[in-house]
Amino acid sequence: MKFRIFYLFIFCLINSAFAQTNQNLKNEINKALIEEGLTGAAWSVVDADGKITYDAVGLSNKETGTHLKPTDKVHIGSITKTLIATGILRLATENKLNLNDPVSKYLPHLSFENKWEKNCPITIRHLLDHTSGLTDIRLWQIFSKSAHPNSPLELAFKRDPKVLKVHTQPGSIFSYSNMGYTLLAMIVESVTKEKYESYLDKNLLMPLGMTNSTFQFVSQVGENADKRLAFGHLDKQKIFPSLPMYLRPAGQFTTTAYDMAIFAKFLLSDGTVNGKMFIDYNYLLQMGKAQNTISIQKGLLVGYGLGAILRDRHGQIGLAHSGNIVGYHAMLYWFPKFKKAFFISHNMDSETANYERFNKILIQYLNLDTVLNRPKKVQTKGLEDWAGYYLPVFPKVESFAYADILSGFTKVKLNDSMVILSPFQKAEKILYQVDKYVLIAEEKSENSHIFYKDSSGKVFISDAFSTHQKVSGYYLLAHWISFILGCIGLLILFFSGIFQMMKSKKRVVSNPIFASFMATILLLLPMPFFFLQSFVALGDKTVASMLLFFASCFLPIGLAFSFGYYLKNGIFSPKNKLNFIALILALQWIVVLFAWNLIPFRLWA
Repeated sequence: MKFRIFYLFIFCLINSAFAQTNQNLKNEINKALIEEGLTGAAWSVVDADGKITYDAVGLSNKETGTHLKPTDKVHIGSITKTLIATGILRLATENKLNLNDPVSKYLPHLSFENKWEKNCPITIRHLLDHTSGLTDIRLWQIFSKSAHPNSPLELAFKRDPKVLKVHTQPGSIFSYSNMGYTLLAMIVESVTKEKYESYLDKNLLMPLGMTNSTFQFVSQVGENADKRLAFGHLDKQKIFPSLPMYLRPAGQFTTTAYDMAIFAKFLLSDGTVNGKMFIDYNYLLQMGKAQNTISIQKGLLVGYGLGAILRDRHGQIGLAHSGNIVGYHAMLYWFPKFKKAFFISHNMDSETANYERFNKILIQYLNLDTVLNRPKKVQTKGLEDWAGYYLPVFPKVESFAYADILSGFTKVKLNDSMVILSPFQKAEKILYQVDKYVLIAEEKSENSHIFYKDSSGKVFISDAFSTHQKVSGYYLLAHWISFILGCIGLLILFFSGIFQMMKSKKRVVSNPIFASFMATILLLLPMPFFFLQSFVALGDKTVASMLLFFASCFLPIGLAFSFGYYLKNGIFSPKNKLNFIALILALQWIVVLFAWNLIPFRLWA
């Protein structure tokens, strides 16, 4: 009897300590939530014994003040890709497809513009690893009110076949592609002869026991509403109900924190369900391991493979996938070595919050052994060719590649003991040389960057997740000068027209700059319409986007008309000279925009 009382006492003591630890975690997350200005968070943790704990803090709906419950449903954005990948691996385990099969075997009606097609066609593995050579998205594929929950997936590619252009040899370079994972869902449909949502709900989620999850479209309002789904929020904690999109396989998934812990627990397993092989264990071992990319061949460990990132942060290397969708931000992390995992979803998509702070809190809570190995500071040698300026090999949105030249470049600087990466819009990174062309960032545990040249002598740097090519600093400077002078020219023409109108409304019509003045006025016309419309319609043909299109068509015409007038009639005064110079400045920038296919400007392209 005494022993029973003693064991009961010890059991209660352990439970009390465990509950206190969970409460400490909740308090810490709640504190971070308040300090970061976020609405709510739901999370779950899997410990080494497979035990699942889950909880939530904050609000489900800021407007009503409804509290977020641990059992509430959430969206997870791009973590959906890990689930899509797992569905593909299930089909591969069942021998219904092969990861090395070309995509054209299952989607013969799609035509890829792939100059490497003969020897290197895009395979299913390339899509899973984001190494297909396809770019990421077009605006209309994500931001469009014309998308419906049941829109055929192929509409994401039929509208503009140019989106299937392959930019680098498949398998060589990582380039994140939402389009790629939409193609994977189309392969699921081709193999199973069923909509991917219903097939994966029945054949992936149900066997795993994820009974509160679905690939189907779920919102907080309308016919697809679920009262348990927390509202998403934008900055200033404005609620935002979920909307369908064309690339839904890349980011549409509704779940709970508990269900995501079940999924994480499976990823930590041997791939069996109820004693039977569900996913070939070798596939689970390959998750996060990139295959034969240039960065892997040249010495990097981290990368992306089969729907997972091998991530090096906070002194730990683990498998992970983050997720962003309008109104939500989420992270799934699992550590096979320790058999531990966590998931967290925030029902607010903020431009300023530090979400990485929550990952650090949860990693510390898991109490993993720190593996951080601070690099030794050795003299930097043999990297002189890599000093200079770099641009991304892949633009995230191809039609906005020009923006990368103005704001997406990185400068590489060398000194005796380190290499400094200085992105234009981000914080500097300090790298240390560990091998001839292999470097490690200051806060990393493993090699993080490679410097290399291709067969033609072009210079590159890569961190396995983004690859940048060296460009001339004069090339960037020329574009910046062109941009600044073009804006100055347009401003001069605008204010000159305003001045002439104030002097005499009748005379301004006969003024040589009237056409160019009206062109600048037309550029301002769409602005109030953009403020009035939802940003979700950015990729649609709306009043605002059509006005911008026509204004950008008229702009070069108006400038050319005024320029021709001056050439025909001569320059007679200093005032006219200033306007003539302004026309030249504006026209040179228009030529540049033409070269980048930005005139006429089409948001729906």
